[in-house]
Amino acid sequence: MNGRAVLIGAVLLVLPGCLSHTMPLANPNASISDAKQGQDCTTIIFGLGGPSPDVTVAQAIRLGGITKLRSAEYRTNTFQGVGKECVVAHGE
Repeated sequence: MNGRAVLIGAVLLVLPGCLSHTMPLANPNASISDAKQGQDCTTIIFGLGGPSPDVTVAQAIRLGGITKLRSAEYRTNTFQGVGKECVVAHGE
């Protein structure tokens, strides 16, 4: 029982440090196949990181070689202040 209490306590301390969020940036266009994906990401370390990803999606489109945009989204995934934030573009 003591081991379980320690495990539960450790999990409860760790869970509040997790953050995962996805937000659409461009309206989806179902008529275009989802053949390519481009990502513009930056690493976050305790709130500090490089330049933020380009939310206009232009950099992700260029990096993925996308000519017709299907959809785009902004993703944040951190654990205890360390993680990534990305702009992801899907299209052809």
